Amino acid sequence: MPEITANGLRFHYQRVGSGSTPVVMLHGLMIDDLSSLYFTAAPALADVADVVLYDLRGHGKTEQPATGYGPDEAVADLIGVLDALGLTEPVYLLGNSVGGTIALAAAMAHPDRVAGLMLLEAHVTVPGWGEVMADDVDLAGYGMGEADLQEWLGARGGRKLRQLVTKAQQLASETTVGEDLRNAEDMTEAALAAISCPTLLVYGQYSDVLHRAELLQQTIPHAELALFLDCSHSVLVEATTTLRAVLADWFRRALAGQAGENRLVKIDVGPDEGSGEVNHDLVTSYKTELARRQLLSTLAERNAHGGA
Repeated sequence: MPEITANGLRFHYQRVGSGSTPVVMLHGLMIDDLSSLYFTAAPALADVADVVLYDLRGHGKTEQPATGYGPDEAVADLIGVLDALGLTEPVYLLGNSVGGTIALAAAMAHPDRVAGLMLLEAHVTVPGWGEVMADDVDLAGYGMGEADLQEWLGARGGRKLRQLVTKAQQLASETTVGEDLRNAEDMTEAALAAISCPTLLVYGQYSDVLHRAELLQQTIPHAELALFLDCSHSVLVEATTTLRAVLADWFRRALAGQAGENRLVKIDVGPDEGSGEVNHDLVTSYKTELARRQLLSTLAERNAHGGA
């Protein structure tokens, strides 16, 4: 298992590809690790790029410290990983979900280290975002010991998903991840507008963060928005084959200096892809059920202590 020490932590990483241009891929938060990108996005660029993936702080096989889970710390980790691997030239960053948030923050804080951005369903730290994310952290892994929820997870993701949820529960209970996200600094439109590198935005038609796509396309000068029809926040798994083609095409154009036009492109997915509206509703109902159980537990605990 390849490991490096960066920013004082031990990071698990993987490196694939036969190209010379470095692309660093950043996965999402909590119920995720580098494998989600290794088996989906990485093959799209492995023939033409030097692809680096690593487990974020506290995720997967990377060390789990008690603190340091905000975007600023994640950027410091990223720069540390780049330095440890000897990647001193500008790199392309591909980030999924909160991995996209980290990529955005890196482009703003270290523009000399970033050649381009591929942002898949990226979150933006606007006012109120930290509170929403902290609430999601509180729910992460809640009630996973209950048999019916274990069955629900097993039917949809098997052992791997159950392992990720267990890890997320550990991360939520043993670290300051919720507090760190709550205290994340807001990204300003001026800072976003200063991002000058070519940027690809990928969002699903039924994504719960689709409004962030509009903000980013309107503020980042060279942002191309690829809107995946019939997909949700999970474009990565709902339309993997089509996504690979879009990533490969944009990266080819970026290397040729032909990416960076500010435009919207609607993407029709393959016949066996999509179902984003259904998947979005499933995730929403799951989170609603977790919130209901959490409330019932809180009320029971309060009553057990005399209603205090």
